[in-house]
Amino acid sequence: MPNLLDIVTELASAFDRLQLRFALGGALATSYWGIVRTTQDVDCLIAVPALKYQLLADELHALGCRQLDDDGNFVGVSVARMRSQVSDQHLIECFLDSVRIELFVPIVPLQTEILRRAIPVPIGNRDIPVTTAEDLILLKLAFHRAKDLQDVRGILWVQRGKLDLDYLRSWSARSLDADVQGEFDELIAEFGAT
Repeated sequence: MPNLLDIVTELASAFDRLQLRFALGGALATSYWGIVRTTQDVDCLIAVPALKYQLLADELHALGCRQLDDDGNFVGVSVARMRSQVSDQHLIECFLDSVRIELFVPIVPLQTEILRRAIPVPIGNRDIPVTTAEDLILLKLAFHRAKDLQDVRGILWVQRGKLDLDYLRSWSARSLDADVQGEFDELIAEFGAT
């Protein structure tokens, strides 16, 4: 299995060459801010202007990335497939060996804010923008899967006393359903995050 951190640094270098704004997220960012958990995925939020789709496809191809066609076969990375994925799923999915790479494109204001607030973290031989603990909590609450809620608990525990609760409450009021906001308030109290 390829080293995930090597893949992250290779992707980051490619994104930098194209001058694309991005932030590492998912389980790798969760492991930085919260409790470490295993993953075989690399998740990034990335802003890709329409004029750079071909350049991004070329960079991903040069790294050895492949995509799945409609029949589940691995094929080369193509602009048409990338655009179709973004239209249908709001992400570009590709694979490097056995590692799934999901490049989420911003579709809501919170995601634009996440890109703005990402902080550089030393990974490998370079600094890579990583989604902040607060923004990761908000994303995971929005997805609201069991593993996401477990990740939120871990981040709240590890980062207790360090989180910007005003920011979290402001964005949760704008981004989350009332019942999820209430659940979040209970989690903050439970884990002493105040």
